Amino acid sequence: EVQIATDKKFKKNRKNYSVKNVNKKAVKKLKSKKKYFVRVRAYKSANGKKIYGNWSAVKSVKVK
Repeated sequence: EVQIATDKKFKKNRKNYSVKNVNKKAVKKLKSKKKYFVRVRAYKSANGKKIYGNWSAVKSVKVK
């Protein structure tokens, strides 16, 4: 699972993406010349329920 937000505490403009392979996921509709914060976590499905891992460290990315 990938989470993107415009603030470091993930309170504003947060978007979640559930993806199988993070490297192949293209996140669309981001504004240019703006700074975004990104974090990821692993999950697996067991008995129809998702079990989540811990969030990674927060990384900041500036869109070109």
